[in-house]
Amino acid sequence: MTTNKTPTKERLIHSATVLFGEKGYAGVSVREICKHANTSMNMIHHFFGSKEGLLSFIVDQFNENVFSVPNKLLEKTPRSKEDFQSRIEMIFEATLETYIKERATLLVVIKEQSSSQAMLDYTELFVSFMERSKKKGFIRKKLDSEMITGLMIDRILNQVQYAPWIKKVTGDDLLNDLEYKKRWCKANLDLLLHGFLPRQ
Repeated sequence: MTTNKTPTKERLIHSATVLFGEKGYAGVSVREICKHANTSMNMIHHFFGSKEGLLSFIVDQFNENVFSVPNKLLEKTPRSKEDFQSRIEMIFEATLETYIKERATLLVVIKEQSSSQAMLDYTELFVSFMERSKKKGFIRKKLDSEMITGLMIDRILNQVQYAPWIKKVTGDDLLNDLEYKKRWCKANLDLLLHGFLPRQ
């Protein structure tokens, strides 16, 4: 929520995020964004160069917010199996929280199918983390590191993207019900870390 006291740049980012999410990038004009942000037409050019520059800024800012914590956790090789598990849990929960907090921007990124170097870098770092963990004996050697990375990100992304529909169908509210969110995280992390089959 913004007001006229909110700095112009922030109002433009907020308005563009809302409108891109509702209508898509191609369906929104510069005039419409500026009207929604209650500012003059030249302000997008002043701050971002163009409508395309504004979208790029929104996506880049989103990527920085999503990947900054996970990337720090993935940089170092885990010291033990417990350290590995703890990092996976923190990455999962931090990514979920960021997606929930920035759901409007997430919907823009999905709608515009914005690919980014940040996602490629994150995936590469995650795969490297998994491979290093295999060498240490903390996870099964036959696990496909790329598939596990995709599975974890897709699981979180889909749940946040479709949260309103899920709430309508099941009554479960990931976005606002703290107890359900804790249970959802615990169940998904248990499945990711331990699988379906009983331990031998």
